[in-house]
Amino acid sequence: MQGIEELLCATLRGENPTWPEYGDNNFAARFIERSAYHGVQALLHHYIADRERVDMGWPEVILATCRQQATAQALWEMRHQYMLKQVLERLAAIGIHPILFKGTALAYSAYPTSFLRTRGDTDLLVPSDTRDRVAKALEALGFRELGTRADVIRGQTSYSWTDPASNQEHTLDLHWRITNSTLLSNLFSYEELRSVARPLPNLSANALAADPVHALVLACMHRAVHKHALYYVDGVEYYGGDRLIWLYDIQLLFSMLSPSQRNEFVKFAERKGLRAACLDGIEATRARLHTTIPEAMSGALSRPGPTETASCYLSGSRVNRIWMDFQAARGVRNKSGFLAELLFPPAIHMRQKYRQANTSWLPWLYLRRATTGFLKYLHTPNR
Repeated sequence: MQGIEELLCATLRGENPTWPEYGDNNFAARFIERSAYHGVQALLHHYIADRERVDMGWPEVILATCRQQATAQALWEMRHQYMLKQVLERLAAIGIHPILFKGTALAYSAYPTSFLRTRGDTDLLVPSDTRDRVAKALEALGFRELGTRADVIRGQTSYSWTDPASNQEHTLDLHWRITNSTLLSNLFSYEELRSVARPLPNLSANALAADPVHALVLACMHRAVHKHALYYVDGVEYYGGDRLIWLYDIQLLFSMLSPSQRNEFVKFAERKGLRAACLDGIEATRARLHTTIPEAMSGALSRPGPTETASCYLSGSRVNRIWMDFQAARGVRNKSGFLAELLFPPAIHMRQKYRQANTSWLPWLYLRRATTGFLKYLHTPNR
């Protein structure tokens, strides 16, 4: 596996590595599997498409797989952009201006071509008091809501639109908080991100994205969150922050910063209590992609200072994170709602989670959830 990871990194570093002599069919199959997990097959095609690979020894199956993925992603991107333009135009007409962040925002601001940033959805943040208006606007465009909006535990919900031209589903993750964590979401408000948001003219005249400094801090934070927060790649469950597409995001964002913005990044990370997460993110990027990081920046992020609440949260146990999120919920009403949603999620959530079970008796489903969660927690003590 180590040889595969290094081959992937060397290619993304632009080093034109040769295919290893020990790279048999099994190695090639594992390479395809890992490159899909890392979300970098379209990027690999970008690096190898204009180079003669015969002398480099890369198997045709690898070249064809990356080429097919790049083509499929480019076709998906065309329709996804069409969908986003319709959404952003409709929301702008009612005075709502979402902030795009993570994959799509980076695809249209940091990557040379948008389809190189493989992703399955688009994340956008709206003011919390506009959720119902946004929901109605999306429904009018033919979107359907997936799941349920648990106001305290979760800060987002998903909407799906089926493209009539291809019958493919396109998904929006609508956020009224930047993340599901109450504590972490309190660090960033829509108003703060909106005040320095930058336009994304390559996407839409109505598109706005988090500025590079905020985007870099958010990229490092979300990578740290996924070390203990479940995510899916092609329907498979994963934990961890090692996906190369996330590190590539960090590298591109860092390369966009001017010297003054780099100083601002350090100060912003310190102000948000995310120095440790940001240091970990850029050091992981340096280790895997050989990104040039000034020693002064690493030193500033690693110097001793007050205990960072956010860093304690990100490195703590699951029980500790739940307790810190509970404490961060503001007011008795929100704290009560947090406990209620934690112990008894909405019925629609339970019925969707346990589709194969007899859903007529909700108490049984809640008991099943509690038992399963407890057993899972015993087997994953650091999450």
